[in-house]
Amino acid sequence: MKLPVPLVLFLLLPAAASAAEQGNGGAGTEEIFTLGPEIDEAYDRGIALMYRLEFDASEEVFRGVIDASSSNPAGYFAMTALYWWRAAQNFDVRSSSTDYEAEFLRHADETVRVSELMLKSGGRRDHALFFMGSAHGLKGRWYALQRSWWKSYLSGNKGRKLLKKCVGLNPALYDAYLGLGIFDYYADTLPGVLGVAALLFVRGDRERGMEQVRLAMEKGRFFPTEARIFLIDILTRHEKDLEAAVAESRLLRASDPDNSFFWLGEILTLIHAREWDRAFDESMKFLTANIGTKHPWLSQQLSLVYLQAGDAKLALNKPAEAAAWFTQGIENTAYPAKGWVTYCHLRRGQAFDLMGRREDALKDYRAALARDNFWDSRLYASRAIKKAPDFPEVYRQITEE
Repeated sequence: MKLPVPLVLFLLLPAAASAAEQGNGGAGTEEIFTLGPEIDEAYDRGIALMYRLEFDASEEVFRGVIDASSSNPAGYFAMTALYWWRAAQNFDVRSSSTDYEAEFLRHADETVRVSELMLKSGGRRDHALFFMGSAHGLKGRWYALQRSWWKSYLSGNKGRKLLKKCVGLNPALYDAYLGLGIFDYYADTLPGVLGVAALLFVRGDRERGMEQVRLAMEKGRFFPTEARIFLIDILTRHEKDLEAAVAESRLLRASDPDNSFFWLGEILTLIHAREWDRAFDESMKFLTANIGTKHPWLSQQLSLVYLQAGDAKLALNKPAEAAAWFTQGIENTAYPAKGWVTYCHLRRGQAFDLMGRREDALKDYRAALARDNFWDSRLYASRAIKKAPDFPEVYRQITEE
């Protein structure tokens, strides 16, 4: 089971235009994307808080932007992105992510509405197109997670058209290239989106998409971090360039060494890369640092860290050690409904089977089967009840895409 790094199309904030800059937004010209030193600093702070999963503090910053200028779509889009992140942290709990869905969609629609008003009022066209396109693109990503391919394509393609107009007006608005790159890449690689795109005779371009993502990462003002997170994901899950993915994950963590969320991302990338010993060592360091007691949102992911530690040991064919870590993932959590806990049951059952403890294994498979289905957990549990998996099969499941 490969674990995707949570992603969000996080594109922020237009320039504070002077009177000479108002109107067409510098059609065909290159203008740096900035709000000025003070507001730029506030947004850098808000983004850093969001990536540290300090959501309440981040929301306070972004609401301040809306309060300061309710006619500017920047704050509304920042809130859209923020609620995506809130939902993403609990996507492994069936009901939890939907708690934030209504707010996410409301802010996305508000971003579009305010952007349209900005266009009609003669404001910066490149900025209005940027936020409108970004909001549609982010909705497309949301629908893709739900495998609603038709809705995903329609929203994503609408966002692509708007972002193309944006960079036509201002080629230096490099933030827009992430949305363009994501559409190009996914429209050329994801089977569900690819099917809809082919039906409508519109195709993406994988190589161009990667180039655009790299451009956003290298030159974007407000979201190079998001571009790097997306790049890590496609390098591991699609491009299979695991060495490059690990290198990028190290750069991500080095960009904010105190960010425990980035640390967790590095652990997941090491699992993808099958660097089992390093993944286990980093998991141990993470748990020893007592991150969960210091950070309420990351405390919800502790069962995931125990799962990764156990997976690393299980992949090294050390089932007894692995079972002990899976047990901690089940018992040492204040969030028993998490899908990671379901997988701790499933993996512990597999470890017990490899140890010859069939009756104990069956108890865990039945426990997994009784819980909400998460990443085919019920399918694997049902198969294991019928036939005990051997080590090659367990390893295949740990490393599968």
